[in-house]
Amino acid sequence: MKSPGGIWINLGILLVILLSFFTFSENFFPLLNSDMAVNILMTPSFSLPHDIYFWGQDRSGNLIPVIAHLLYAVTGWQPVLIVSLVHYLILGTGFLALTRFVKSAYGRAVLALVWFFPPWHFLEFLLILYGIQASCVILALNFLNRSFSTRGQWKCMIWLSLSCIVFILAIWVSDMALISLLALLLMALLYFLASRKDQEQLLSWRGMRIPGLLILVWAAAGFVALHYAKNVSTPVTAYNSGFLAPFPGIISNLNIVLDSVIRVFLFSSESSIESVFAWGLLLSLLFMFFAKPRQLKTWPGISRNPWFYFFLFEAILTLILVLSSGWVAANGAGRRYFTTFVMSSWICLVLWLENLPQNRMKNQFRFIILIVVIIGSLSGSIRFYYPRVRPSRIRVISALKHMGQIGIIAEYWNAYMAASTDPLNIKATPHDKDFVRNPDLAIEVLKQPKIYLVKDGWLDSFPDTIIQFGRTLKKKGGSIHLADAWLNRYEVIK
Repeated sequence: MKSPGGIWINLGILLVILLSFFTFSENFFPLLNSDMAVNILMTPSFSLPHDIYFWGQDRSGNLIPVIAHLLYAVTGWQPVLIVSLVHYLILGTGFLALTRFVKSAYGRAVLALVWFFPPWHFLEFLLILYGIQASCVILALNFLNRSFSTRGQWKCMIWLSLSCIVFILAIWVSDMALISLLALLLMALLYFLASRKDQEQLLSWRGMRIPGLLILVWAAAGFVALHYAKNVSTPVTAYNSGFLAPFPGIISNLNIVLDSVIRVFLFSSESSIESVFAWGLLLSLLFMFFAKPRQLKTWPGISRNPWFYFFLFEAILTLILVLSSGWVAANGAGRRYFTTFVMSSWICLVLWLENLPQNRMKNQFRFIILIVVIIGSLSGSIRFYYPRVRPSRIRVISALKHMGQIGIIAEYWNAYMAASTDPLNIKATPHDKDFVRNPDLAIEVLKQPKIYLVKDGWLDSFPDTIIQFGRTLKKKGGSIHLADAWLNRYEVIK
């Protein structure tokens, strides 16, 4: 029977998840953008192999649209609502899988705040694919742990197969999941070396032959499936030009990261609350390091808790490989690439706290970390509620629904987002000099009975005529301000 305190913690975690859903999910997020909107646009018309990856590339598997399309076919609900529910269903499943490794109610509460209310710089863990990647990896680890915990051979094989399948899905969602596999191999090697001294912990090679063969079969199947998926998708030269950045690129990554970190500590970033969080975290870690008695052993043994070392290795490898990545350098070392490093680090810290012996020092550490985490969560969310409650972007652009069947041509960050409120009747595309992810959608735009151009971020003024995608468009009527943007109707004349 669960204790009353545990029940209250679980209710608190559920409240955190609901608040996160009504703040950051696609249907409610005030800063919804076109990258997030692509999942919504795919949902009604999803088809394979065309949509196996994010439009216009051979990376970022579309797990959300796959599931959302099935639910849309059954329910007919609004695509944006279905995508929001599916997105948070995956995030929630990942967090639930994580609770197998985090035993204490305190640890689960702290990680719920970090997982569903990350600090401002790392919100993209929730918003794009990195939270989905992490959820798949942790679910695969959950299944793997169950496979070694069960006694029945068939049950073991089933759990192991499920783990392999979800790992394949994780790599399909994001190539960065390969780092998790490397961390898992390092953890297994360390576990084996440590277990050689303890025959009760050591798994016999004979007992590992069948599971090992099964893993090889699934690895081969995953390689074939992913190879096929990349071959039928749009190749991106920048992805395939080599993983490691040249030395100047690595230096550039380091400079950008250091500059961003310094700006946060100097209260010069977008969120002053995040600066308080950064200082609080730094001072807390220093306090824990110097306040801990020297003779106290705080690191768990590998045989006792191997998962602590998995998340430690994953954090270290992610940081090293991201900083040395050519693709990351080409994209300005965006903070999104570091979100999984931050999440793994927090999980590692919580597992370390759980390993401490129960005493006054541990309670002090736990209290300090909880306060720091709450401040970090506020840094990423308070601006959407104070000094005023900001409306969801979907609500703002919902005015476009009343215009019927229309086509929209705009700058990239305004284009796909504009259609997300009603992708069946509103077709949108970036203009032909911008990043057009789906050329087929551009053709559909020009077939709509009414076509509108959005000036914001693209045009200084609406021209009398303009050529788009090989067709001449002529201005019709005056401009209007609708859905927080300036629009003007155009018609195809040739």
